Amino acid sequence: MNRAPGSWQWDDVRFFLAVARAGSLSGAARVLGVGHVTVGRRIAVLERRLGVTLLNRTPDGFATTAAGDAVLRQCMAMETAALDVERVAAGRDSLVSGSVRVTTTEMLADQLVAPATAALRRAYPELRIDLTLGVRSLDIARRDADVAVRFAKPSAPDLVCRKLGDVGFSLYASPRYLARSGVPTRGQGLAEYDLITFTGAPGAMSPFFMGESLEGARIALRCNNPLIQLKAAANEVGIAELACLLGDSSPDVVRVWPDVPPMRRAAWLIVHQDLRRSARIRAVSAAIGEAFRDRRKSLEQGFRGASR
Repeated sequence: MNRAPGSWQWDDVRFFLAVARAGSLSGAARVLGVGHVTVGRRIAVLERRLGVTLLNRTPDGFATTAAGDAVLRQCMAMETAALDVERVAAGRDSLVSGSVRVTTTEMLADQLVAPATAALRRAYPELRIDLTLGVRSLDIARRDADVAVRFAKPSAPDLVCRKLGDVGFSLYASPRYLARSGVPTRGQGLAEYDLITFTGAPGAMSPFFMGESLEGARIALRCNNPLIQLKAAANEVGIAELACLLGDSSPDVVRVWPDVPPMRRAAWLIVHQDLRRSARIRAVSAAIGEAFRDRRKSLEQGFRGASR
């Protein structure tokens, strides 16, 4: 059906919001899953229909004009309303089918989400899991994800958080690295040692490195993939703080302090309150919870356990 001259729809707004946030056509195109030429064409159509210039090209990318700023505020309100409608509709869904977007870390995906997906596929063959990995927090309110499994518990009042249990973490290094550098003394910090750590890990996960002082330590590698951290530790780059289940799985690293029990961090399952009654969200949440219960001991202690 043809639209009347000057009319515009929510789909137009999505393209404008994406460019305003990304600052570039290519960045918006990646978010929207289309080509950058399509993004540019849709912005031009929207500007023509509104009769104003919304975006100006600058040396640093696209910036909103004064008119664009005013329109942007209204578009963000439209986006919030549209997402509210989507959440309310999804929350009333009684069918265990379709897509559920889950975000979590690589280790939790391997130990929880993958086993849960296998069980879900057997019970509900019409259900699909779209999995996003990494430590970056996705915005559940904006439906970047439907379900999150995280070590950091969010404080937003519209999110429902359920504790799955605890995951044990310890310090790991190559035996050759420890033979060369010496084993640090527990409680005396990690000065002069090389560390492998995350880039921008959530503050809620602190304290890091089992609470040791990091003053005088050298950051050898920052990486948000724990599998790469493990590989780096195995190759004598330095000391990494890893989930015991991951660190214990490698014959190329050892616990720096094998007699010290792991530091535990709570793992949380997070959904938006509007989605908690959705049949498919409940099915996914239950399957992840069951996967955690099945692996509780190894998640808490690893495979080697702490010597007594």
